[in-house]
Amino acid sequence: MSGENTTQPVRSSSFVARAEDAGKRLDVLLAERVPELSRRRARVLIAGGSVYVDGGRVLVHSRRIAAGAEVACHDNPFASTHREALDPALVLHEDAALIAVDKPAGIPAHPTLARRQGTALQLSEEWLRRRAGEKVPLLPVHRLDAGTSGILLFAKTARAARALSQNFARRRVRKTYVALVHGIPNPAEGEIRAPILESAYRSSVAAEGREAITRYRTVRTFEGTSLLEVEPLTGRMHQIRVHLASIGHPVIGDTRYGSPDSGRLHLHAARLELPHPDGGAPLVIESPPPAEWSARFAKDSA
Repeated sequence: MSGENTTQPVRSSSFVARAEDAGKRLDVLLAERVPELSRRRARVLIAGGSVYVDGGRVLVHSRRIAAGAEVACHDNPFASTHREALDPALVLHEDAALIAVDKPAGIPAHPTLARRQGTALQLSEEWLRRRAGEKVPLLPVHRLDAGTSGILLFAKTARAARALSQNFARRRVRKTYVALVHGIPNPAEGEIRAPILESAYRSSVAAEGREAITRYRTVRTFEGTSLLEVEPLTGRMHQIRVHLASIGHPVIGDTRYGSPDSGRLHLHAARLELPHPDGGAPLVIESPPPAEWSARFAKDSA
């Protein structure tokens, strides 16, 4: 339709391509699976860099999609072709040794062989370059899944990167996440000890896997959903998502591990406590979860 508004923001949405979707064009599949999208609007989003397949940005609307592929479209500060650098409002902490940014959901943390641009690392480096007038290379020291929002650290120096990486490896960094999950855990708090076997795209609980430990605490419940505070004591791929799914409470929106699509993965890195890489003084960095998560439980607290 000629009168269609192609600039209206679209809610973040993600889904897994089904068997019957195999071979469909990306624009066709988006129009079929995302209710508010027409095929024309889907093409605009794809051309604007707002659509991802298996974590990589796709700019070709005729791309054929395989069954099992994760497709996501996002309306957030990183997804616009008019934004080539980090929004300063997303900087949570910065000093001579490191920078902590508040990564939106749907954005890969680091470049891969298939994806160099539009990652949190690249956009953070570009923001620093524009401010300093010269390149300021950043070094990754930990990771967040593309669908997970919240605190992401980068080191500014090789010395800081070594110290931070050692602290993560030696479990001197306390990481606290918040998650919205299906169901109400019983017991309300506990520790999940289940080995995790990692593969290229998916992890699973398996006896032959590596040690994995996750603590959780129920903060609120409402109408069959729960808000949890979660602390991973080890660092396996998708650990929180796999562990919570293994006890029957997958993260809402985690289509890879058993949840229906809800528009986004409801997992947020909310707090980091760690020794500063220069001198070891305690450093605490916090990022509040999205406001709508708390609003979901407003009736429960009334």
